[in-house]
Amino acid sequence: MRHLTSSPLKRWFKHHLASCLLLTFALASFTYAQENNNVRAVRISDVEGTVQVVDDNGVVFDQAHINMPVTQGMRLKTGGDGRVEIQFEDGSVARITPNSAIGFDQLQRTGEGDTVTQLQAVAGLTYYEFNNRGGKYSVRFGPYTVSATKSSIFRVSVDQNPAQVAVMRGAVHIDTGNDGGVDVLTSQTATLDLKDPASYDLAQSITADSWDQWNSDRDQLLSQMGSRATTARAMSGSPDDPGWNDLDYYGNWYDMPGYGMGWTPSGLGVGWDPFGSGYWGYYPSYGYTWISSYPWGWWPYHCGAWNWFNGPGWMWFPGNCGWGAFGNGWYPVTTVWNCPPGYIPPKRPLTPVHGPFRMPPQQALVAVNRGPVNVQFRRPDSKPVAQPIEFNGKTLQPIETSVHPRVSGPLGESFSIASGYVPLSGSETLPNSGIRPSYPAGFGALPSEGASHNGYAPPAMPRNTIAPPVYHSNPGGGAPHYSAPSAPSFSSAPHMSAPSSSAPSSGGSHPH
Repeated sequence: MRHLTSSPLKRWFKHHLASCLLLTFALASFTYAQENNNVRAVRISDVEGTVQVVDDNGVVFDQAHINMPVTQGMRLKTGGDGRVEIQFEDGSVARITPNSAIGFDQLQRTGEGDTVTQLQAVAGLTYYEFNNRGGKYSVRFGPYTVSATKSSIFRVSVDQNPAQVAVMRGAVHIDTGNDGGVDVLTSQTATLDLKDPASYDLAQSITADSWDQWNSDRDQLLSQMGSRATTARAMSGSPDDPGWNDLDYYGNWYDMPGYGMGWTPSGLGVGWDPFGSGYWGYYPSYGYTWISSYPWGWWPYHCGAWNWFNGPGWMWFPGNCGWGAFGNGWYPVTTVWNCPPGYIPPKRPLTPVHGPFRMPPQQALVAVNRGPVNVQFRRPDSKPVAQPIEFNGKTLQPIETSVHPRVSGPLGESFSIASGYVPLSGSETLPNSGIRPSYPAGFGALPSEGASHNGYAPPAMPRNTIAPPVYHSNPGGGAPHYSAPSAPSFSSAPHMSAPSSSAPSSGGSHPH
């Protein structure tokens, strides 16, 4: 009996579908997150030496890596040469010195969108910088719970009994379980008996620790990275997230006609591979998650979409960053619209399932190494000069950095304050009759209905149907004020779709 074979065109369609469409997450996980509304993933932003990720079932990852997500119930444990930094959505950070550990007891989100973060100082010496912009933070150890009552920097030492809490800046309240607790102010140290919560002492001084300088050095670097920002993040749901600082620091934004604000790293050239180096890491709640080895590799791989153009090369377009079901607009892997000829993105491993299915063995980390990562931290004054690009017969200039906080870093001035942008909820009217779009939660879950090209339907993606926000200097001094440009009136949120076909793409294929 003869069997019909697939035509070359059909085989090409199937190959292109497998190569250019990265699924963002499993539908079952998406439904779970919608119902619970408390799934968050925070970012490991710096790693040195030996750092393990563990949970109640044992070791999750033998070695932590930069941009690795941390979820509720995990703990980070450093070796004798290890140290690690974790960034939260509002720019707050936690840092762990060698031979220390912290647990993430609660990483949740209220129905109003505020975060609830409870950490546990498990062992050793740990530092915390909470700016109190994005929700409630607390640190638990022994019978005590420390809460920052204002933007604060403090360290917790549980190396031995008694433990110590030293406040370098701000103020914290320590709940002792009785007598109303104790308030610790700037330059004060609380010494607390881990076995007797009624026994504690408050000193009017702080004894310097050798790791204070490391904590200060990290602050200085983050402050440098956040000292100059573009307005590209303004319409996101999380403009204060430090992941945007990485993009402004390491790359450039362009307003691409028909696409909106697009970002590309500086100094790498057209031939670089956005998925050239990293890992697939297995998380039970998400399946396999992409962990980029690029220092800026947080937002571009967990929301929005990548697109390749003839000429400009690879560019990333934000979408649903700060909105959506996973975390605060965070997804296990982003979308790819167009690919250059012959390009194949790294294949996402199959997620293990229960039942009578033959599956490949689960691996905690699957390494991807398709080229060197030649991006290094640079001083802002040594960043390559941004060049104009040619697109569809037009010369596009890079978006300039125009927001300069007076004080940047974890406890610095927020983007909203520094820029004069006041975030609103929903599709409320902004000054000058502008509209802020409200994006639905399902970005990337399923292909957009009715849209197809080259045999597949690209996942939904919010277009910048509104021009970028405009910031005006205040002639009388003070913070600049925000005004949105003229925009069409929306009776509801903008439709989540790939770029309009009215703007012809210069990429390998064009999404409709």
